[in-house]
Amino acid sequence: MVRKLEPEEAPRKKRVRLTQKAIVETAAELFARQGFGATSLDDIAEQLGATKGALYYHVKNKEEILRLIYLMVLNASEEPLSRIAEAPLSPKEKLGQAIRHHTTVAANRSPAMAVFYREQQHLSGPFAKEIITRKKEYERYFEQIIVEGQESGLFTKAIDSKIATFGLLGMCNWLSQWYQAGGQYSSLQIADMFIAIIEHGLTLPHKL
Repeated sequence: MVRKLEPEEAPRKKRVRLTQKAIVETAAELFARQGFGATSLDDIAEQLGATKGALYYHVKNKEEILRLIYLMVLNASEEPLSRIAEAPLSPKEKLGQAIRHHTTVAANRSPAMAVFYREQQHLSGPFAKEIITRKKEYERYFEQIIVEGQESGLFTKAIDSKIATFGLLGMCNWLSQWYQAGGQYSSLQIADMFIAIIEHGLTLPHKL
C-alpha cells in the first residue's frame, strides 16, 4: 500500500520570480510564434508558470507589453545610430556605417524584431503616437547624415533628403521579409551592396 503524502510532504510547484523583462521576452516569443491577436495574457502567464494576476503587478495589459517590446527594440537600435551620426567621420563614412547598422537590425531574426516589423497596428492611442514619434527620431539620424553630406558637397542636392532617407530605410527594412541567415550572403555583405548602389548606382559609364 502506497502511503499518502501529508500536505507538508507534497511536491511543491517551483515558484517563478516575475520581472517585467521576463514578461516582455516571453511575450515576444509568443507574439512572434502565434501573433499578437492570438496570444492572451493567460498564455503568457502559463508560459512563465505564473498567474495572470501576478502579471498585472508588472504590466497593465497586453498592449502595454507590446509597447515595451517596441521600446526595447528602438532603444537598442537608436543608441548605436546616434553614435554614428555624431562621430567625427565624413558624411560618406557615417552613411556607410548607418546602412550597415540598420541592415543588421532588419536582418535580425529575434522574436522581438519579428514582432516589431509585424504588429504595430495593434498599438493605439498614446502608445501608437509614442512609437511613431520614436521611429521618426530614428529616421532623423539618417536624414541628418544626408543633409550634412549635401551641405559639405559630398552628396547631391538634387534628391530631397527626406525622400532619400525613406528610400534607404525602405531598402534596408525589406530584409526583414526575405533575409535568411546562412544564405548566400551575410547581412553585412548585403549592406555593402546597398552602399555600392547608393555610391555608384547600377548603370555602367558609357564607353566612348
